[in-house]
Amino acid sequence: MARYVGAVLLVIHLTITAAAAQTVSATTGAIDGRVTDNTNAVLPGVTVTVSGPAMMGTRIATTNEQGAYRLPAVPPGDYTVVFTLDGFAPLTRKEIRVDLGFTATLNVQMSVGAVEENVTVTGASPVVDAASTKITTTFDAPLLASLPSGSRDYWALLSETPALKLTRVDVGGSAAGSQSNYYAYGTTGQNRPMIEGINSTQGTERFGNYPDMGSFEQIAVNAAAHTAEMAVPGIQMIFISKSGGNTYHGSATAHYENERWQSFNIDDDQIARGITSGGGLEPRDVNRLHRFRDTSADLGGYIVKDRLWWYGAVRDLETEVRLPNFAIKPFVTRLTTYTGKATYTLSKNTKLVGYIERNTKHQPNRLDAFALGLTGIFTSEDASFDQWLYPRIYKGEVNTVVGDALFFEARAGQYGFDWPDTNYTAAPRYEDLGNNLVSGSSRWRELDIRRNQVLGSVSYFRNGWLGDHNFKIGWEIFRDTTDQTERTGSFGDVVQILRNGSPLDVYLLGNPTRSVNGLWTYGAYVSDVWRPTRRLSLNVGLRFDRYRNFLPAQVHEADRFNPVAAVFPAVDDLNIWNTFAPRIGATFDLLGNGKTMLKANYGRYWWNPGADFSATANPNPPVWQRRHMWTDLNSDRVWQPGEEGRLISSLGGVASSAIDPNLEDTRTEEVASWIEREVAANFGIRGGFVWRTERQLYQLLNANQPFAAFNVARTVPDPGPDGIVGNLDDGPAIGAWNLAADYLSLPVRNVLMNVPDATTNYYTWEITATKRMSHGWSAIASLARTTSYAQANTFFDTSFRQNQLPITPNDLINTEPNGQEKSSDLSAKLNASWQGPWGLKISPIYRFQSGQNFGRTIVASLNYGNVRIPAEPLNARRQDNVSLVDVRIERVTNVRSARLSPFIDVYNLTNANPIQNTSWSSGNSFLRPLAIVPPRVWRIGAKLDW
Repeated sequence: MARYVGAVLLVIHLTITAAAAQTVSATTGAIDGRVTDNTNAVLPGVTVTVSGPAMMGTRIATTNEQGAYRLPAVPPGDYTVVFTLDGFAPLTRKEIRVDLGFTATLNVQMSVGAVEENVTVTGASPVVDAASTKITTTFDAPLLASLPSGSRDYWALLSETPALKLTRVDVGGSAAGSQSNYYAYGTTGQNRPMIEGINSTQGTERFGNYPDMGSFEQIAVNAAAHTAEMAVPGIQMIFISKSGGNTYHGSATAHYENERWQSFNIDDDQIARGITSGGGLEPRDVNRLHRFRDTSADLGGYIVKDRLWWYGAVRDLETEVRLPNFAIKPFVTRLTTYTGKATYTLSKNTKLVGYIERNTKHQPNRLDAFALGLTGIFTSEDASFDQWLYPRIYKGEVNTVVGDALFFEARAGQYGFDWPDTNYTAAPRYEDLGNNLVSGSSRWRELDIRRNQVLGSVSYFRNGWLGDHNFKIGWEIFRDTTDQTERTGSFGDVVQILRNGSPLDVYLLGNPTRSVNGLWTYGAYVSDVWRPTRRLSLNVGLRFDRYRNFLPAQVHEADRFNPVAAVFPAVDDLNIWNTFAPRIGATFDLLGNGKTMLKANYGRYWWNPGADFSATANPNPPVWQRRHMWTDLNSDRVWQPGEEGRLISSLGGVASSAIDPNLEDTRTEEVASWIEREVAANFGIRGGFVWRTERQLYQLLNANQPFAAFNVARTVPDPGPDGIVGNLDDGPAIGAWNLAADYLSLPVRNVLMNVPDATTNYYTWEITATKRMSHGWSAIASLARTTSYAQANTFFDTSFRQNQLPITPNDLINTEPNGQEKSSDLSAKLNASWQGPWGLKISPIYRFQSGQNFGRTIVASLNYGNVRIPAEPLNARRQDNVSLVDVRIERVTNVRSARLSPFIDVYNLTNANPIQNTSWSSGNSFLRPLAIVPPRVWRIGAKLDW
């Protein structure tokens, strides 16, 4: 602890004394520019005054000897900017929009004149950021409130963001409370959602939180071309909560749907492919919503005007939906969220901010399987488990503006959750890799994570050093821990794997377990937005990150398959990586008027290993397991001791896992180039190209089975789609590789190591148009195409090959060179809002994403184990394309000092029925629909704002 405190104090000291940094903070934007007279001579000494409802009081800056000014740390919102100088007519610019991370550049010209000759310009807010090279999409509170976004959650918003692809499609709240994997510019993982400046990532990629989306003032989705402030290559999503104000304000919202308002869209072909009935329902009912209810309210105001503001919000949601792979009863989700924020002005330029958010999630029938993941087909409620989740976020922040040039911010807080799961039965667990059927005892565990964190930065604006400079130095310290307990009886302690009903493998689980794993992260960066000329900006930065994985002392109790307890001492330095990452960006004003910007960016990103890295290398892992081939001696399809055959793999035990001393961290290289054009006032277009590649990928593998040892050639039959050898649909025999005999009897030796030549490449073309609200309408439209050469064993939550990376020649079957898997995706999106007469508002959303490429797979019995092999390349087939239209019709009515807005939403207006996910494995479930986009549904609701 002393070392931790000392490190914090040292970094704070170095930061404050560095006198450098770019003046856009993690939770605000900025306003800058240059003031000249009508002869283009610069005007020093001009007073620049900024005011707006999101700002406590007013902010004032003065132009320097070059006529330049800078106002950092401007909260997102609309502002009025007034320029005054003796002898010149005052100039007022109204409706200047400042977004998260956006620098609104206002270069103005003042005319000689008297005070009474005030010149006012309204609505000419810049839409092109002349300095930033980030690829960002911003959603503000009015847009969030008006769009028919179904679940009103994190993933619904991502589904409306350009160049992003999700593995779940939400229709009217059908996916509320359920996470979805997502891809940006081809890649997935290594994301960082930031709520009020607090890192809220679950592990290294997921968002284990369910905040009230109506409580946010603005959300920025930074999808690519990150500055040095962002450590990792994935999506940085920044959430800024609403605040109080100098007037009391609030809102209440209610949404409701039920099954009587929903159509049917499952057709005869889908029923013929395996959709079954259950729970008293016909097959055509199993993707329909049963009920949806979502209510929320918030209130904000002041205790002392311009001094102490407060804000609070509450949301309660409940859904009941039918799922094709759980045709037993409605799948229920309940979410309750509480949010609070306080802002205190300590002095004219210093603020204190406190934030808290807590929520509860309950899903009585969570469906994660042991081996089949999210693709299992459940035949009974007992095969599911009861999930509770309790996420929380706390934050305290101080920020201060010193003069016109210096800004400092620091925050400390915690993100974490408690996640208990309970199973329903002790019946034997079965999972069938051929037909995806799941039955028997499920998960019984507790997973608790914590991330304590301290972050800060200091920013400095300087003019005259060969141009204008916005310097920034920042730092962050995180302590991540995961504490996972598997109870005795989790998955019945034995998972029996079948292939189309026949015994295949058996997993023997060493329950109970308790595994505690941790990671210290120390990050620092320096950056400069340098404008050597008025048309050229260079955004350069260097980032340093130190990752130190650790293991606390822990014990594994004796269990059914490990009769002797094991003690594991603490390991303070399990693995250490020190990484440096350069970032270089440039913007060039092609026409010199700030309306057409050519932009380019290069970035290197080192991956955050997460606390899960510690779990992977921990000899006391979260799940102790031994995987054996199953020899069902008495053919009763129930494993008994002695029926375990050859050991295929194992996890857990002293010296069971090790780290290669030459292991290197994975990195992503990214190059992006695009052009941005302000076509008209409040309307801009960007178009360009993004290339990404991943290098030095690593995996836990059995070092006693090296790649070269798989050298005994053989063929395996392709049973064709029906999974039965000898039928007319059989494919040609597939060349495969057995393990050399000398290696078969060697013990399992797990080593975490880089896999040679395991690289990826992703190529994306994108064009996006953004129209801010003006003249009664707004819109965001985009088109993106990605070609991927990936390395993975699952796509769309479905298994494709045995291993994530090519660690045996069998992982190279039906792939591109070096085991890459080729696929392509097209996405098109539109969200818009039109304000008509009589308070009428119409807000449509259009979403198109091409179906996931896939190839049929088989499970082959080789001499070292049963192995999933692609019988076809990944791009041999394609799941259904998804094309959906949603629309909201709203009528805004003034009721005294309030606004009442009843609305009707229609989701999946055309009643499209694409199969979103299907079974890829040969057998009687091949091409069986696992998820079908739900049918058209109506929703009624109302909003009251005051």
